[in-house]
Amino acid sequence: MKRLRKSYRALKTLIFSIIFILFSISVFSNEIYYEINGNQYTDNEVIISLLKDLPKNLNEDYSNEIIKTLNDSNLFSDVSIKFKDNTYTINVIEFPRINKLFFKNNERIKDEDLEIIASEINLNNYTENSIELFISETKKVYESYGFNNVKIEYRDKLYKETNTVDIYFNFDEGSLTKINKIIISGNDYILSDEIKEIIKSKTKSISNIFANNNFKPSIVERDVFIISNFYKNNGFLDIKVQSKIEYLESNKVNIYFDVIEGDIYELSSIIIDDEDKILNNNILELLQNRSNAILIEDVNFSIDKINELKNDISKIIIENDIRFFEIKSLDKVEGNKVDIIFKILNITPKYTNQINIVGNYRTFDYVIRRELEIVEGDAIYQNQLEDIRDKLISLDLFETVKIKEEIIDNNTVDLIIEVEEKQTGSFNAGVSVGTLDGFAIVTGLRERNFYGTGRSLDVLVNTSEDKNQFKLTTTDRLSYENDADISYNINYRQEDFSNASSYKLDTFTSGIGIGYKINKQIYHNVDLEYVLKDYKITNSSTVSNSILQSSGANMSYLLKNNIRYSTVNRGFIPQKGNYINFNNTIETPTSSSNGYVRNIITIKNYFSKNSNIFSVQTKFGNIFSLNNNDILTDDKFALGGRWLRGFDSYGAGPRNSRTSYVGGNNIAVTKFDYSYEITNQTNFPIYFNIFNDYGLIWDNKTKPTNSNNSLRASAGFGIKYYSPIGPIGFTWGFPLIDEDYDIKRMFLFSVGNID
Repeated sequence: MKRLRKSYRALKTLIFSIIFILFSISVFSNEIYYEINGNQYTDNEVIISLLKDLPKNLNEDYSNEIIKTLNDSNLFSDVSIKFKDNTYTINVIEFPRINKLFFKNNERIKDEDLEIIASEINLNNYTENSIELFISETKKVYESYGFNNVKIEYRDKLYKETNTVDIYFNFDEGSLTKINKIIISGNDYILSDEIKEIIKSKTKSISNIFANNNFKPSIVERDVFIISNFYKNNGFLDIKVQSKIEYLESNKVNIYFDVIEGDIYELSSIIIDDEDKILNNNILELLQNRSNAILIEDVNFSIDKINELKNDISKIIIENDIRFFEIKSLDKVEGNKVDIIFKILNITPKYTNQINIVGNYRTFDYVIRRELEIVEGDAIYQNQLEDIRDKLISLDLFETVKIKEEIIDNNTVDLIIEVEEKQTGSFNAGVSVGTLDGFAIVTGLRERNFYGTGRSLDVLVNTSEDKNQFKLTTTDRLSYENDADISYNINYRQEDFSNASSYKLDTFTSGIGIGYKINKQIYHNVDLEYVLKDYKITNSSTVSNSILQSSGANMSYLLKNNIRYSTVNRGFIPQKGNYINFNNTIETPTSSSNGYVRNIITIKNYFSKNSNIFSVQTKFGNIFSLNNNDILTDDKFALGGRWLRGFDSYGAGPRNSRTSYVGGNNIAVTKFDYSYEITNQTNFPIYFNIFNDYGLIWDNKTKPTNSNNSLRASAGFGIKYYSPIGPIGFTWGFPLIDEDYDIKRMFLFSVGNID
């Protein structure tokens, strides 16, 4: 019995061993091996890496998966597989390797630039997909220059012995696609002209013959964003803008922007939430008062105003020696009302290790660094970075600005400031034709980033029958420590007053000035000028005594103080907003000048509803001698022309004779205008205008022959046509209150200047 048991145990052990051996053989026999043939340029390891994530199933489906994966790699023109003894034998035929690229008739894009495009898309193997990708990317580059009809053909030369290929590309670049018209529809609240002013796509006209009207699809896409953002800043949060391009046979396009404005949203409340209790009651009250002031100023929701308020709140907190905080803005929309909550949160301080600037291929680093207000080692916080971004954008030198943080450790970061530069130079030319000023040609050159220094350069040439002017101005930042600009100017002007006052005047001016923004709407500047005047008498019997006595060269110094506030909309047609300008000029007494003080206040108000535009414009001026002498005629105020329609320039007010206008030391003028659009062609609108003007000019030390200090008034109507060649104005003015010696001009015609 014991032997039987031992025999049974031995048999059981033998059977178990056999099963284990068979199982082990089965398991290890599933190990897959690859044998690869035909790959001359592609390493085995690369091919195996493409297959490593495939499921390891020994069947026909797995073979198909291998073939599909290798075909999708775009490395091989053919793949075949054989399987035997756990080994896949993979036979591949590689696409020809590109040996060299040749380019012909590519005048706009250089060979080396095309090579860069090929490198960026890894154009190494000769496949249909890779060639089409290269052609597609190249056409995109051409489109960025305005060439939208480029045709690119290619042929190959194959070397079978080496399986390499040369590819020959032939270019038919065509001509630049131009913008014929820009048509904007659906915009009831914002004028088409105002939208055209802010977008990058432009049309060419006689009044602006040097405008860049090349059609670029990427710019149109950018314009859609610009229009949408502009509407959102005016309270239209549901704005939708779509663009459509109409291609014309003349290689021109019409661009259509379809606007769905939606409802306007109001700013309902602004709440300061000091969740971490880092502010005291006085600061909280100050912040809330600043927020309430925004609600009083403008009830319409505006992203720009919210960001501006956020920056103001940040500055107030910093001024109270609180540095390490962040402000999160939240909005809550109910109906057409928006509530804003600013959460003030405590943060762990971070310090800058390095500040690196990239993308400024033209602009010098120091132009950017002087805007930063921080250096390596300083503490930084999020609001500060947003301020830096806004300041760099406001320079108008960069298309985009991005600020990135690279973490070094828990409280140290590197700042990467990435900028994309934009075109900063422009050359403009225009004409002005009118019954007041005659025919004038105005040309100008402006460069905002002269040789990458951030310095601006402006050159203006203005020539007409009675006036010639050359002006050169250059402006740069005053210092690293502030945002003030310093400017230098040279101005030479020839003016002929023979018909009005019996003399000619040549004036040379050179000066230096300092200007700065108080906020987005207010700008202040102070200028000191050296002035050399040369009076040439054309009729000594009719010219004023003060001009006669000053005949020849006269030298003086002027100190000018000017402050300007403006919220007027952009564009040809002022539609809404307020404008206030105060100018104070002091002429210092010299050996050839008695000196004076002159003050001028100009106020303009525009408001509109639907197609109706109302405006009120007022000017007050006063000048007095520092030595109680008579003021020279060209320094006094004149009444008539555009500020008192129905009267000639130098037509109303004190005079000795028809050719001896004297003017006065004081002036007060007010203009009332109502304009209504009489056409639905928003691209070139026509407005019917009704006006009523009032003016008064008075006070002279030496009483002129004709000097009735009485009110003048006029009324009339006109047509304003914003045509493809520029604004055209026709005005009929009728004096209501006048004097016999006044010179009337009932009809005015103007092209280029119709204000």
